[in-house]
Amino acid sequence: MTALWYICGVLIGYLLGNINTAAILARIKGFDIRGRGSGNAGASNALVTMGKGAAVCSALVDILKAFLPVWLLLHVIPLPEGCSHLPVLVGIAVILGHMFPFWMQFRGGKGFASLLGFSLAIDWRFFLVCIAILAILLLTTRYIALATIACAAALPVWHGIGTRDWLETVLLSVLAVVIISKHIQNLRRMKDGTEIKLGEKHKKEADT
Repeated sequence: MTALWYICGVLIGYLLGNINTAAILARIKGFDIRGRGSGNAGASNALVTMGKGAAVCSALVDILKAFLPVWLLLHVIPLPEGCSHLPVLVGIAVILGHMFPFWMQFRGGKGFASLLGFSLAIDWRFFLVCIAILAILLLTTRYIALATIACAAALPVWHGIGTRDWLETVLLSVLAVVIISKHIQNLRRMKDGTEIKLGEKHKKEADT
């Protein structure tokens, strides 16, 4: 029975992660968001390619799809004995589902908004830390990718120190490595000076 809870929870989490609002809104408008702007199927590229409304909608859905299932598992749904790791596993599954959605050939977003939602569900204090990191880095660099990398790297450290749950800490460390690896191209573009900053239009977009 415990195994069934884990299997169903992870599967549901992954499928929830597949709900990519930025990609859906772009398809409604007649284009593939991965072919415009930064090429990322997330809220930051929705801002570049479709405007503030689409970006806010995308960010809210990405946050909620990670927050709600984890929060419900922690505070509402009674879990059987042996399922204490399920909330964290479901949160990880949602983020991975957002990053690697099957219906988009496993080319999704970078996971920052969903990481925020997950953080809010498991520890609101770390969520506030993430918001502070985001604010500082946006004010100083305007690169959202740096905030994502910093928060992903900090999460397993914070969780490990706070809970002493080393299994979950290892799983969150693996998640951090996956998230950071998805930002290698961003780091290269930052080095070259070609990375899009928040509020900028992609060069091709601005020239049309």
